[in-house]
Amino acid sequence: MKRPVSFYSEGMKLDGDLFLPDDIAAGEKRAGIVLCHGYTGVKDLYLPDNARVLNLAGYVVLTFDYKGWGKSEGPRTRLDPHGRVADVQAAMTFLGLQPEVDESTPATSDTAPAPLSARRAAVRSRAGPAVRARSPARRARPRSVRPPRWR
Repeated sequence: MKRPVSFYSEGMKLDGDLFLPDDIAAGEKRAGIVLCHGYTGVKDLYLPDNARVLNLAGYVVLTFDYKGWGKSEGPRTRLDPHGRVADVQAAMTFLGLQPEVDESTPATSDTAPAPLSARRAAVRSRAGPAVRARSPARRARPRSVRPPRWR
């Protein structure tokens, strides 16, 4: 189940969606994950598919748009790495305050060419015990190739 939400980061309103597992019982608490989009992405691009898969695994998932992106407030399309760290911290705090989430479990997952926002937010925040940061661009980067060793 998808529920529209909003929360604040550095005085600006951020737009988000909270995805709840279909089988969650009233009063039950589950582990939570904040999914962060890449530098020029928005929460509605591919994160809902990821959120639904995580819901099937039993997680509560929050997606959101950084300041200035999507429906969130702020200067439009401005890349602000430090501001994004604050946004991720605000998202982790917001998720941890939801009645369906075990407050000791919020984790972050960041998909970007430079997935530092989630990592830095987790380091600065004591709320998130886990971070998964992946970089699709890294896989596309040319790698040094050594010729195979022949016997």
